[in-house]
Amino acid sequence: MNRFAGDLFVGMQMRPANRQQIVHAIDVDDTLTRKPDNFDNTGLTKEEFFDAARQFPPDEGVVELARLLHSKGDSVAIATARPADRLLETIDWLQRHDVPFDQIMLSTGKEPSGIAKQAMLQKLQDEYRMVGTLIDDSPYNIEGAKHQGIDAIHLRKNDDYWAQHPEKVYKVFR
Repeated sequence: MNRFAGDLFVGMQMRPANRQQIVHAIDVDDTLTRKPDNFDNTGLTKEEFFDAARQFPPDEGVVELARLLHSKGDSVAIATARPADRLLETIDWLQRHDVPFDQIMLSTGKEPSGIAKQAMLQKLQDEYRMVGTLIDDSPYNIEGAKHQGIDAIHLRKNDDYWAQHPEKVYKVFR
């Protein structure tokens, strides 16, 4: 297990990166997780939301997709805007729900997630043959992936929140 850190994110590498593999980056909240019915996070602080998310069930469709990609020989990287101090609880949630992952990256909070995730994607581009896809609920992270030339799947699960919390996104250069 190798640890890595950067200005914009921290995390852990569970298995060595393989330059022959494709890696897929998958977000956690409102992507791998599913909010309970009638749960409204638009008025919550990020900390309140992340506290509640400890008990959120998995979105079985997205988890199954991660399992399928991993079973076909691709790597899975968890790329989340969760704060760095939530690393261990995030790993615990992933393991409890049998989500395969080869590495995990969490934001340091120094920049909005659309910027931090671009730095995460750049790291993955350096370590793998290619980044196949980013799967995320944030339109700003999707925009950031496009800036990096990476295909993305936008899960429209949290549109009300993102409409109330816009982020500026610009291309991050290495």
